[in-house]
Amino acid sequence: MNQHPIVERFLKGQLPEAMALALAGGALPVPAPALLTALTHAVLAETPFAERALATFQAMPEGVLSGVLMAPVDPPSGLQLILCHRKEPALLEAALLNPALTAGIVEASVPSLPGSVLEIVLNNQVLWMERPRILDLLEEHPEGEYVIKRRVNEFRFEVRRMGPEEVKNERLEILDEVEAGHLDRAWSELPLPKEATAEEEAAEAEPDEVAAERKRQAEQPLLDDEGNEITLTLTQRIARLRTNQKIILALKGGKEERTILIREANRLIQVNVIRNGRITEGEVAYIAQMRTVNEEVLRIISSTRDWMKKYPITKNLVMNPRTPLPLALTHFKRLMEPDLKLLMKDRNVSELLRREARRLVEGKAQGRG
Repeated sequence: MNQHPIVERFLKGQLPEAMALALAGGALPVPAPALLTALTHAVLAETPFAERALATFQAMPEGVLSGVLMAPVDPPSGLQLILCHRKEPALLEAALLNPALTAGIVEASVPSLPGSVLEIVLNNQVLWMERPRILDLLEEHPEGEYVIKRRVNEFRFEVRRMGPEEVKNERLEILDEVEAGHLDRAWSELPLPKEATAEEEAAEAEPDEVAAERKRQAEQPLLDDEGNEITLTLTQRIARLRTNQKIILALKGGKEERTILIREANRLIQVNVIRNGRITEGEVAYIAQMRTVNEEVLRIISSTRDWMKKYPITKNLVMNPRTPLPLALTHFKRLMEPDLKLLMKDRNVSELLRREARRLVEGKAQGRG
């Protein structure tokens, strides 16, 4: 395409600084397509005018950009600027359907897109066949709905024939069980297995006494917070997951999944369990007394006011030897006298905590006298 002379000089770095600033600010009389090209170059090439150009672009009327998108955008990089820095649904849809759209632009833009337009990307099979990473990005997208993620898996295995046959069959089995109601929907959103990152491996570290307690618990039947035994099939299925899959399942899974995953040694998995939006107060009380739980989990519980208003949670947190001493000292005064008397005799907790409990009990007795 024949570029506007001012924009062409700008792209080559030959435009005087004052004119370049004026162009980036939208103050020069150039057509909208040429202005989009200039602003795109300024932003994506990280020129000194990038911030000014981005502000100009974000202030451009939606109608002006819609007019540009009525024809193939040339060069197509302007589509990336629209997809990454505008949020109007109609504008994004027009950009995703523009004939000039490339797989590279889609790959760079998916993380910035709202969930409402992801289906348009998924339906463009030509582009994600060229760049399979697009499917991964759709699957990982925080606003991706269940249907989108399920179709990603179907396309990955049925269209691209990716992965070993064993993984493919297990994935399809999971999808069938989710649809039949035998598994929580979070299972269908699990990413493909991958090796643990350094951070995930580091999160496995724990003291010897905690590891010994975990081993002791592993030899007992697996029960939830209400005393119900967890099915062996689900336990075995979770055991086959990689760390990154367990972390996501901990954040999104159901009650049985949370009960199993909170017993994992990995700190990140435990933290995601306690941050699961569906966790109940009963589960929190159960977790608060666990001697294999990471201190960070106990800190999260302690800092959540709604949970700490519940006496069973406060009691379990204070009496847990794993609770950091400053947290236990902050909340132990809320315990009822019978529990304070138990605390002052508990050899598993800190001597300082026992002494403070004894002092509080004796002080109350003297006050009554």
